[in-house]
Amino acid sequence: MQGALEIFQFILGALYAHPYLFIFAGLIFAGELVLLPSIYLAATGRLELTSVVALAVLATLISDLIWYWVGRRFPASALERIPQRGAGALLRGLEKLFARKGPHILFMSKFVYGTRIAAQVLSGIHHMPLRTYFIANTLGVIAVTGSLVVIAYSVIGSMGRLGELMDSVEIAFVVFVPVVVLGHSLIGRRLKRQWSQ
Repeated sequence: MQGALEIFQFILGALYAHPYLFIFAGLIFAGELVLLPSIYLAATGRLELTSVVALAVLATLISDLIWYWVGRRFPASALERIPQRGAGALLRGLEKLFARKGPHILFMSKFVYGTRIAAQVLSGIHHMPLRTYFIANTLGVIAVTGSLVVIAYSVIGSMGRLGELMDSVEIAFVVFVPVVVLGHSLIGRRLKRQWSQ
């Protein structure tokens, strides 16, 4: 038990000393799970916004490029072995749409939770030219990151005006996360319905 506590204290100390390094690594491996709290901490002044946004864009582009190269190595014939039900039906719908409007789907996948990696892999499978891929993907990453920053500052700004009713700005985080999740969910459902048709 003492050893686990020491490890936990070491990790907390390292996180406190090098928050941007942890954010970068977390963004590569966990994406939005790290991005949302990072933007919140930047919006409340605990982290520098430009650093968080730059790290978010860079880490996401690196992660996405890895998935793109996985798709390049993935045989297109393997898609035929995916079951027709559930997620397989969604993937098939996305694949059909992707064959016609790849760059648009790649861009929009940033706004639909759960489709980003599939869109990256499909970009590779369809051998989307690297230049087209890079432009569409970069614009999507910048757009979604910018949208989250605007939402964060809007929610926190609104909560700031209601400051006399609240004891702490952390309540804004409780509002910020559901607003983002609800937005992702609503857009995601609509696009998933379109993609599975």
